[in-house]
Amino acid sequence: MIETFAYPKVNLRLLVGPVRADGYHPLRSLMVQLDGPADRVTVSRADERSVTCAGIDGPANLAWKALDALEAEVGEVLPPLAVHIDKVLPSQAGVGGGSSDAAATLRAADQLLGLGLGPQRLERAAAAVGSDVPFFIRGGAQWATGRGEVLEPASAPAFECVIVAPGVGLSTPAVYAAFDSLPDPEPDDNVPPPTDAAGLAAWCRNDLWAPAQSLAPQLIDVFEALGKAGAAPALLCGSGSAFCGITPTREAADALAAHMSGAIPVAQVMRARFAGTGSSGAPPNP
Repeated sequence: MIETFAYPKVNLRLLVGPVRADGYHPLRSLMVQLDGPADRVTVSRADERSVTCAGIDGPANLAWKALDALEAEVGEVLPPLAVHIDKVLPSQAGVGGGSSDAAATLRAADQLLGLGLGPQRLERAAAAVGSDVPFFIRGGAQWATGRGEVLEPASAPAFECVIVAPGVGLSTPAVYAAFDSLPDPEPDDNVPPPTDAAGLAAWCRNDLWAPAQSLAPQLIDVFEALGKAGAAPALLCGSGSAFCGITPTREAADALAAHMSGAIPVAQVMRARFAGTGSSGAPPNP
């Protein structure tokens, strides 16, 4: 049995282009994996394959698709495994919980079965599962392009943060459909990320914020509450509906978490942080 953890991410910058002929939107995003709340993923040998997770059992779970992708990568049927996921990360929130669970399943299954695939083959299997899954194989800070599966190491400053999930689920396809109905966002300014957390307020950007709030206007109240409480910036996570409120210090993040727990009692409020990593923050060519 292998027990591991699936951590969340935040897109510090998420730039979205017009839909392509294949139905996907070209992305350019700086993604960072956060320390803090995490799903617990347990993978063990079994008589038959199973995936158990509150609300998303069996083949509907990305962890099941991850096992399929692992078999396709090695080119053979593998011994059956049982995957159990104790969920902490909210669903339909943009923090990558399902993708992170799938990546954790790939890593744990590779170790448990002694496949020795290595990072490149694990990322190739991850890409067959979903656009964000290769990122969770790598972690750290990565510029993501294409559908989000083409990765390039990046740098991002250390910061403390609070994730606020208001309990309003947003479908990623619905958010992208709303994006297509709105005016095009501002062109990319190609400015590299700042070297410290204080610069993030002016640099962070999420082109999916406008379509997300058009689908769920109540999110504006959460966004404004975070800003008034000192988050700099308050940033929609991925396609939503969770927000990441960034602060430069641990004390400020603790105070922000306490305030948001009282301001929005129905929300799931979680403390997280990013330690800072990487050596080159220049964005890749589109």
